[in-house]
Amino acid sequence: MKFALSTKSNLWKKVHQELKLWREVVLPGLSVIGLIILVRSTGLLQSQEWLAFDQLLRLRPNEAADSRVVIVGIDEDDINYVSKFPIPDKEIAQMLSILNSYKPRVIGLDLFKDKSNSADAELTSIWKENPNLIGVEVALNHKQSFNVKPPPELPPERVGFADTIVDPDGKLRRSLIASKTYTGELKYSLSLRLAQFYLHEQGIEFTHGSRSKDPIKFGSSRLVRFLPNSGGYVGTDANGFQMLLNFRSHPQPFRTISLRDILNNKIDPDWIRDRIVIIGMTAASVKDRFTISAVKNTLYTTALGVGESSDQYQWIYGVEVHAHATSEIISHVLDRRPLLKVWSEIWEYLWILAWGLVGIILGLILQSPAKTLLSLGISSIEIVGICYVGLILGWWIPLVPTLLAFTSAGLTTFFFDRDLRALLEQRSLTLKRSFEAIHNGPLQSLAVILRSLGEEEIEPEKLRSQLEQLNRELRTIPDYLSQEMLSRSDRLYLEGSEVIDLQTPIAEMLYYIYDITLRRNFQGFTTIQSFIAPNFEPLEEYNFNANQKRGLYLFLQEALCNVGKHSQGATRLDVICTRSSKEYSLQIIDNGFTNKSKKYQGGGQGTNQAQDLARQLRGKFRRFSHSPQGTVCELTWPIASTWWQIFRSLFRGCLKSIFRHIKTSKT
Repeated sequence: MKFALSTKSNLWKKVHQELKLWREVVLPGLSVIGLIILVRSTGLLQSQEWLAFDQLLRLRPNEAADSRVVIVGIDEDDINYVSKFPIPDKEIAQMLSILNSYKPRVIGLDLFKDKSNSADAELTSIWKENPNLIGVEVALNHKQSFNVKPPPELPPERVGFADTIVDPDGKLRRSLIASKTYTGELKYSLSLRLAQFYLHEQGIEFTHGSRSKDPIKFGSSRLVRFLPNSGGYVGTDANGFQMLLNFRSHPQPFRTISLRDILNNKIDPDWIRDRIVIIGMTAASVKDRFTISAVKNTLYTTALGVGESSDQYQWIYGVEVHAHATSEIISHVLDRRPLLKVWSEIWEYLWILAWGLVGIILGLILQSPAKTLLSLGISSIEIVGICYVGLILGWWIPLVPTLLAFTSAGLTTFFFDRDLRALLEQRSLTLKRSFEAIHNGPLQSLAVILRSLGEEEIEPEKLRSQLEQLNRELRTIPDYLSQEMLSRSDRLYLEGSEVIDLQTPIAEMLYYIYDITLRRNFQGFTTIQSFIAPNFEPLEEYNFNANQKRGLYLFLQEALCNVGKHSQGATRLDVICTRSSKEYSLQIIDNGFTNKSKKYQGGGQGTNQAQDLARQLRGKFRRFSHSPQGTVCELTWPIASTWWQIFRSLFRGCLKSIFRHIKTSKT
């Protein structure tokens, strides 16, 4: 019962320690995620998310051009052709008459022709005789003087507004398709009117409520309304019915023809028949254009002859915007082309949090800086890929805050975890070095004193001398430990003031440890008559690291001290170091009688050190009886046949042969 309670108590302590470690490491990462979520909720990441959104739209693969929409672009050459600006009503009427002869389904005129500019009787008759003509107006400004009225001959259902909404960074990303004016009148955009007329001819009816925010449907297809916090937007004005513009990705998404080609009958009637024709200005001198960065090509860049533009700030004409918005609606209704949709806010923040937690987990699992950076980099590419594929499928998934949360949380957790683990390892190493210093010095001297007290009478002066020696050894330990930590563990404490450098050749240091240990005042050394000087040179071929050297030195010292403390009547002590084809071996053999205590039988600090060294070397440690009498303390480990060690062994062999040859020549 007591054992079970003790086991549970130890288990709980371990769990508590791990939870404490996780709490100290994970909390900084969670704090970073929370900070990023807070920053995003305040709108400070809007601009970065818009840029990422635009860039992903630009990188989408090309889709087919929409042959159902045709743009008639009145450019600088057309203005020069008619020699007047604005384009006279006579030429506009002539153009509309020619286009209508080609049987288009609907024509949208993105030119302002209010009463003051439409006195020409011919243009007036064109408006009245062709019910498929849609005019344009500006109607949503609070100040009426900023609005532009439509042609007076057109009824309200044949008029669409050209008002647009531009984001704070000056770029166009949204399409306003329905809104109430400041007088309370519900109006629709030119693009919606064109789509409504076109789809009505195919039997698809338009339905909308009395409010601008009510759902808009074409048959069973429902348009997606923009909300104040859609995608990367935060607290944005979402009045009216707005949609995210899903620009058609194609170098020339719509056929574009010029006014002069129409007037000169240089176009194929099949280009116009049953199409949506949108007429507007594409002249650089006319300021009917907007800034975007979501498409690679516009009529403006094509006119400049620059091909696909990499500029993040490029112009798009208003007539093109109407074409993209109209195409977006009819392509969704007829072709199921996806509209741009967003997740609800809670799912967006859960998405960001989830990737932040993944970053924390990677920061905890991967201890290597290179592995951590590589994993974070690969995972970041995966996040970008997911957002890219999502956008192709019509979903705007938050990218910038997700990347920030993932990488920041991962790096923060990694650095906190690394620092904390380094601190814990340093503490553990300090304790280990303290135990080694005490065990290999003062405790060995104390064992000699206690053994002497148990076996013979000690003179007070001799006992006093031994205790003073013990006192000096204890007092040197703090100084040694501080020096060792400052020197990055390149030194090893043996006894008293003996400190050795781990960079010294291993054969030399092993013999030095062998020599000074045998000089210690141990009872077991006094009866030994035969000392054969050991040869440690075979070990020079093995590439020991500093910790393995330290362990090997301590193993030799501990094994020799055990002979001195526990062996009785030993007359021979052999230290044998060999290297076979498969393994290295280090043996300490004596022929004395050992009266082992229970503690010695169970193994103490020295045994733990030897077993730890064996694990480091992937070898074995054994202590067994020697025949006919004595004890063997043995450490064996395999030869690591790496290419470097083979090269190192051959190189050392060549050097030894050269030195031997030089020495022989001199002799």
